[in-house]
Amino acid sequence: MAEKNLPIKFFHKRQKDEMDTEGGGERKLPKWADVNTIIEKAQYVNEVLSDISGALANKVERNNYVPSIIKLKVNEEALAKSHRKEIAGIFNTGKINLIGIYGEDEILVKIDGQSDIQAIRKKLENADNAFPSFTTIVGLSAITNAEEFKPQIDVEPDNETILKVKLFNYGNSDLNAILIKLFEGFCAEKSIQCERASYSAELNIYRLTEVTPDAFDELKDFDGVQLVTEMPAYDITLDELTEDNTIAIKKPKAGQTYPIVGVLDTGIANIPHLAPWLHNKSFTKYHEDDTNKGHGTFVAGVLIYGDELEGMNYTGFDGCKLFEAIVMPDIRRQKIYEDELIEHIREAISKNDEIKIWNLSLGTRNEADLYEFSDFAKALDEVQEQHDVLICKSAGNCENFKMAAPKSRISKSADTVRGLVVGSLTHDKNGTDISEKYHPSPFSRMGPGPSYLIKPDVVHMGGNAGLDHRNNPVYNTVKSFAPDGSIANNVGTSFSTPRVSAIAAGLDSMLNEKFNPLLLKALIVHSARYPQEMQMSIAEKLNGAGFGLPSNINDILFNQPNEITLILQDTLEKGNFIDILDFPFPQSMIDEDGYFYGEVTVTLVTAPILEVSQGAEYCQSNIDVMFGSYDDKVERDTTKPTIKNPIGADGRQNVLATAVYSKKAAQDTSTPFATERMLVSYGDKYQPVKKWSVNFDDFTNANKEKYLKAPKNWYLKLEGLFRHFTETKCDMQKIIPSQEFCLIVTIKDTKKKGNIYNEVTQLLNNFSFIHSNVKIKEEVRIRLNG
Repeated sequence: MAEKNLPIKFFHKRQKDEMDTEGGGERKLPKWADVNTIIEKAQYVNEVLSDISGALANKVERNNYVPSIIKLKVNEEALAKSHRKEIAGIFNTGKINLIGIYGEDEILVKIDGQSDIQAIRKKLENADNAFPSFTTIVGLSAITNAEEFKPQIDVEPDNETILKVKLFNYGNSDLNAILIKLFEGFCAEKSIQCERASYSAELNIYRLTEVTPDAFDELKDFDGVQLVTEMPAYDITLDELTEDNTIAIKKPKAGQTYPIVGVLDTGIANIPHLAPWLHNKSFTKYHEDDTNKGHGTFVAGVLIYGDELEGMNYTGFDGCKLFEAIVMPDIRRQKIYEDELIEHIREAISKNDEIKIWNLSLGTRNEADLYEFSDFAKALDEVQEQHDVLICKSAGNCENFKMAAPKSRISKSADTVRGLVVGSLTHDKNGTDISEKYHPSPFSRMGPGPSYLIKPDVVHMGGNAGLDHRNNPVYNTVKSFAPDGSIANNVGTSFSTPRVSAIAAGLDSMLNEKFNPLLLKALIVHSARYPQEMQMSIAEKLNGAGFGLPSNINDILFNQPNEITLILQDTLEKGNFIDILDFPFPQSMIDEDGYFYGEVTVTLVTAPILEVSQGAEYCQSNIDVMFGSYDDKVERDTTKPTIKNPIGADGRQNVLATAVYSKKAAQDTSTPFATERMLVSYGDKYQPVKKWSVNFDDFTNANKEKYLKAPKNWYLKLEGLFRHFTETKCDMQKIIPSQEFCLIVTIKDTKKKGNIYNEVTQLLNNFSFIHSNVKIKEEVRIRLNG
């Protein structure tokens, strides 16, 4: 195998690659829009408004100016952004009244006062016209039910119960302040102990104690309450087995700079193997008597000694300084609740935000919702954005294998969008184990996350498990350390996660670039592969293993001569798209029959706009990627009103599209390339991470003739999309929505005929692209070459 020593490359779009979004055609009524029912629908909505009007009048008499909320159920065919705009056209009144998404198909509308009701009724009158407007027909046809919102109550408390109460965020600071003042006044009047929880600036969440049955009954009817549930408590189990084996103590090398990894956990024992690596600073919220450092010590041991303990080059990690952040107590001594854990995590990171990689192997047993992202995840997303850090988060464990039951879905908090979520892969298989080697572990929770979010992002080694002849669980463990310094054994996603934290920290320490969580996440996902042993369908792979097992650090940053990896980092604004019509695809990758061949892997990681009030539509922005061949550039007539861009392309074909590949190839899980093949039709799904891996050999014969027969030119196109809520909000704030992205493309000559790396580099020069090798720190370069 040729040595990997050619650095991957950044390249930049040219000015001529920036295009303006062009207007579409005429609007057509969707099939489900029925002009014959809209008068009846308008009357129905008017009746609901009458009830709301009476409720608002009663509130004003009590000096209560909290808005009322209507819940609209929407026809499932009307959920598209374009149709949402027409619903908003009826209910928005010079301000945003569509404040949230509830479940999969319900919209929340706030009504501030009588002026709102009058303005909406004025619009509803259009339904009586001989020719109702497009907005009226589509907006009313989309609504299947309307009613006043009632809070979601998920608890029957006793006097000891700690409640979690979520208030509405109206998207208006004055209205939010009114609600908060009234709610805190209500709690004081009812002698309820009430404390604001610091989840996120956009989430109005309170922790309530000492709630009597009578006070709880009144709380359920309090205007502005969205949800009442029990405050989740957290626990971890670490029943490690210990053994007598020993391993040599590693020490930091003099003069070498090591990255710092923050370990958000139960603490790290000052044992001989870890003491030289402990940072001189630490963070704790607990007295030493109230801690049990078993779990954190095991995590830290995997970070530093993971490769050595397993005798494998999983990560290629040299080591790091361990920043001990004790955010979890000894749960045998005291409970910890969700709001407390989030507050501790936020404080640890905010006081030490020079530390950029954080390992979080703590979580909850509660499954993530199918639609609503968890408050814990939203808090983690905000912390990562505010402090420019990357949190590597465990996907969570489940014990369903003990009952031969299906696996649980990822846990709440593992639905973080900005974090890098890690599942567990088996490292081995013995006689009692359930899972085959290099398959998702029996205890590793699976995806998808809310709104079909692909989670976990990646997997790493966390152990195997099974049952003996008496149906008792038997664990095939991975190794680390116990607090007394002995070698310990355990299983879990808690211990696959630090291997990925090690890769992230190692990459960041090697790169002579400003810390960039998007780039690190993209590099790790791009490098991930499904092991050859994992013969499963792509859907099963994505749900169980995310995008696969990441490569070790050196393999990620360097190419062989028969391949090249190109990185494009930029920001896409609404109204613009990127269309590179001179993409430097190697012309030498044409076979003896005149067809292009090879493998292409494309990974996109975005920093989407996130809106906590938007339920299943938490991710508010999306980028579509098209990469492929075309015949010729063509001049376009910019004097026409819908044409803004002077140059286009004829005969385009996106080679990342599922349709061009044979169904047989797509379903085959046994060929060598099946382990690499990831061809997912993302459609209109707002996925912050997307990846395609394609082999041109899998084209159907007809499509090969049409789209791969030389001569061909190659293009790369990226188009942004923003949901209606964000577009409306930005319009009112007079700003242009945008989203950062990192795109990585690897082109590989599977026949190894030529030096693709040099050829593509020359093409970049020929087409006047600014490009550069990824910068590696000098001390690392010396180590690599030494």
